Amino acid sequence: MREKARSAVPSHPPASSLGARGRLAACALLGGLALAGVAAAQQATPGGDEAALTPETIALAMERAYAGCSSYRDSGVVKTVSLTDGGRFGGEQPFRTAFVRPGRLRFELTDRGLGGRSSRLVVWLSDGDVLTWWDPKPGVRQAASLQEALGAASGLSGGASDRVPGLLLPHEVGAGARLLRPERLEDADDRGVTCIRLKGKSRQTPYSLTMGAQILTVQDEAVTLWLERGTFLLRKVEEARTFDTYRSTRTTTYTPEVNVEIPASELIFSPPVTEPRSSPAP
Repeated sequence: MREKARSAVPSHPPASSLGARGRLAACALLGGLALAGVAAAQQATPGGDEAALTPETIALAMERAYAGCSSYRDSGVVKTVSLTDGGRFGGEQPFRTAFVRPGRLRFELTDRGLGGRSSRLVVWLSDGDVLTWWDPKPGVRQAASLQEALGAASGLSGGASDRVPGLLLPHEVGAGARLLRPERLEDADDRGVTCIRLKGKSRQTPYSLTMGAQILTVQDEAVTLWLERGTFLLRKVEEARTFDTYRSTRTTTYTPEVNVEIPASELIFSPPVTEPRSSPAP
């Protein structure tokens, strides 16, 4: 019986097993090469090996900086200017983000609309529970997912609601700040900090963009990421878009911090008025 049992075991792995192992080995090798490139980019200094700072390794270093942090906090402003035949108009939207891994996040934005009116938007995540508040539609609402809640606020926030949260939680939210065919520009200064700059497009143009109740066509665009040299954290995003009937420029500035203690008070949902939950999210 022992001889039969021994002979029943193949002396070599089957071809399918070798194929699977080969694919796993290849994936491990590619992953190692990618991480090596990221490490080289993160270790590069203004006087170091500039050859390591390719657009691809810079983008990977940025993603790794956010995905690997234990906590994150920022404050910033979205400034938008639109140009038409009849003139120009725009506005400012200050925002704040607080995040503690694995799953506590709070994003707040104040939309300063025309006529001096303003409205507050809050998206909150804790232990898988996602709640939202938006002043024009008062009431605490529970969203089906964080991606749904932040995505719904993307147009209103000029992309601020899901850009950094997407980098912090890419599997839950989405791509974050990826560029199509990025190219590196000359380094530049932002508020006293030297920044690496990458320029590209968020997606292939033309494409449709939802802005409130309107669906517009973006004919062309240019997006520039300003990344703090050494940390690869976003400090500024510049966007220029050409629509069918007008042009717009948008600048989003960030003051980021990673791996810092986030007080519990910054992670409280705190809507203006406590009301029963309803659905769907705005």
